[in-house]
Amino acid sequence: MSLLVAAVLAASAAVLPTCSWDSPGARPFMGDVVAAVDGYRDIPAPVRTTLKQRMARRDYDDIAVIRRDTIVGKHRYGPELRDMHFGSGQVCRTITRSKWSPTAEERGLVYCEGEYCILVPTVCRNVSRVTRLAPARTAEAPPPPVPAPETAELAFEPPAAGRSFAQAADPVQPSALPALAAAAAPAVGGLAPPSEADGGPRVTPQDPWVPNTAFGDGLPPPVVPIPEPGTWALWLLGLAGVGAAVRRRRLRKS
Repeated sequence: MSLLVAAVLAASAAVLPTCSWDSPGARPFMGDVVAAVDGYRDIPAPVRTTLKQRMARRDYDDIAVIRRDTIVGKHRYGPELRDMHFGSGQVCRTITRSKWSPTAEERGLVYCEGEYCILVPTVCRNVSRVTRLAPARTAEAPPPPVPAPETAELAFEPPAAGRSFAQAADPVQPSALPALAAAAAPAVGGLAPPSEADGGPRVTPQDPWVPNTAFGDGLPPPVVPIPEPGTWALWLLGLAGVGAAVRRRRLRKS
């Protein structure tokens, strides 16, 4: 009797080369899901320990959808399942899903450490191994645009780019500005514009709009105010009145 029991246990723990996973849930794994990882001896012991700890607290990386020809999730996986656990300890090296319908789907929790990944289907807990693929390469970036050939530098200055006093090639001394202003102002009626001594406008060296041909700005000369003929007449009339008043005062004193 004991030999028969041993034979049954040995058969139940046999490793089969190929199995057809036709009806998920028909032969669920009845053993310890976490301890089943120790059967994968090609996985280094430290990695197995980490996987078992994560599986015990359900710290999975992904929830994958298992279809007949693909396994998809937020990561990319190979379509093959291998080393699947059945019953009380039976293991199948290669699993086929060829009898699944195209619309059939099952979900599974995926735990990965480096290149080693464990998949546990939620319908039957058949612990299996799956391969996570490298991320797909993105499309290569287009080549950088070819820069346009350099054009010759413009020979003229852009608008509103006149030079300052400090940048002028031949700066004018501030003492010469009043004389230049007087020489550049046009004469009206044959009369020269009044100077500062005659009551005319005062020209200061700080005025940036004083015409200066040395600057080469091409700016028009400013308009210098010139008294109209009526103003000259008022001046003469005023001088005559002042002279008459002075003459009357002298006559009274004599």
